[in-house]
This record gives sequence, C-alpha cells and structure tokens, in this order.
Amino acid sequence: MTTAAPQRTPGALAGTGARALLLPPALLLAVALVVPLVAVVVRSAGDLGLGGVVSEPLDNAAFRSGVTTTLVLAVLTTVVALVVGVVYALAMAVARPGLARTLWAVLLLTFWISLLVRTYGWLLALQPNGGLDYVAAEAGLAGDGGLGLFQTMPGLVVPMVHILLPYMVLPIYAAVQSIDPNHLRAARSLGASSTLVLRSVVLPALRSGALAGTVIVFILSLGFYVTPAFLGAPGDRVLAIVIGEVFGRQRDLALASAMGVLMLLAVLVLYFVSDRLLRISEQWERF
Repeated sequence: MTTAAPQRTPGALAGTGARALLLPPALLLAVALVVPLVAVVVRSAGDLGLGGVVSEPLDNAAFRSGVTTTLVLAVLTTVVALVVGVVYALAMAVARPGLARTLWAVLLLTFWISLLVRTYGWLLALQPNGGLDYVAAEAGLAGDGGLGLFQTMPGLVVPMVHILLPYMVLPIYAAVQSIDPNHLRAARSLGASSTLVLRSVVLPALRSGALAGTVIVFILSLGFYVTPAFLGAPGDRVLAIVIGEVFGRQRDLALASAMGVLMLLAVLVLYFVSDRLLRISEQWERF
C-alpha cells in the first residue's frame, strides 16, 4: 500500500531559504517605484511647502478643469465597461469550447498588443473619413460629415473601454466560475425561467466581481495619458495631460510634482477604502 506524499503549505517554505527570492523584486520595487515617488514628494514639498502641495494645484484653473474631465471620462468608461464586461464574461462561461477560446484570445490581445499601437489603430478608425466613417456611410448611417466621433468624449470612451475591458472581465469571470451549478438546476427545477434565473441567481453572484472590476477600471482610467492625448479634444484635457504640459512646456517641476502627489493620494485612498470595504484583492486571488 502506497502512502500519499504530504502536501507542503506555503508556510512550510519559510525555512528553506525561499525568502531570499523576495530580495530581487523588493530591490526592483524600491528602485523603480519607491525612490521616484519619494523624489516627487520631496521636490513638491521642498519648493512649495506642505500647504502649497495642496493649495497650488487647487488654485490652478487647468488642474481643476482636468480633474472634472478626468472624472467624467472615468465614470463613463467604467459604466460602459461594466455593462460590456458582464455580457462578455457570461458569454465566455456559456459558450462552446471553441468559441470560448476565441473570446479568450480576443480579450487577451488587449494585453499582447502595445497600448500605443491600439490607440493609433483607433485614431485611424475614428478620424474624419476614417474606417468607421466609411463603414457608416456605406451602411447609410452617416452623411457626408461622417459620425463626427473624432476628438469627442464618446469617441474617446469607446477606445478606453476596449483597452480596459480585460480588467473588468477577469474578476467578473472569476465570480461566474464560482457559481454552484446546483443552484441553477434547483432554480430551473422550481419552474424559474431563464430570465428569472439570470436576474435572481446569476447577477447577484456577480456582484463581488463586478465591484472589483469597477474599482480597478475606474482607478486605471484616472491616470490614462496616451489614449486621451491622441483621441481627446484639445479643450478637454485629462489630468495626466495637464501634469505633462506643466512639466514639459512650463518647466514648473514643483507644481507638476504637487499635482502628481495629489493625484497619487486620491488614487491610493480610493483603492485602500475600496479594498477594505469590497475586498478587491481577494477577487484577483480567486482568479
């Protein structure tokens, strides 16, 4: 009679020297992330003072306008991504294996293809007389002026959703996989229609994944630069572009650093509060 080998828990590796493997990533994190952040904070506080780190950006009209544009863009992107993400995750869960693999491949292309390449592709599609205008004109959906989506908020939301969709789909799909099939069979055996099962069993089970995806997409939307820079309207600049202009054109390093510090603090507070209330990190562990 053979005996099964004892399973080793993660804690059993503590005395094997495995902790030394954490040293290289810890050093990389310190050099690539912590040191630059500390330098930004020191530069802004040293030149403007602690009070100026808050007051100087808030007194800047471009900063206030950028905050408004960024919030509007982030909210619209998150709402659209949530609706599309729920449908996409459910489609992957119920599709046949071949179609499911295709949906996975299409989704993962978002990670494999460069952000700049994807943004430039949308630029070619959305620009006047571009690909979308040509298709719309051939289908009789637009006149000589085309769809008029280039450098508009709707025309910017669509590429943003395309780029950020995986961050919404993955936690929702993890929630779909956690649904007990017995609950679905029990609901159907009690006479519930497919619509009622979806509304009363499936969608409530997706709540945790949907909340996680919503927070992640919203936070990522706040810091986007490349896509709004290519596709956004010149008069509607997001906060990342405003900071870039203050740093690159005006050469006001202290003000740019202060704007970056406020933006970073807002994102960190939003994430930690959301993680405390909604346990966002647990959704990624489940996946």
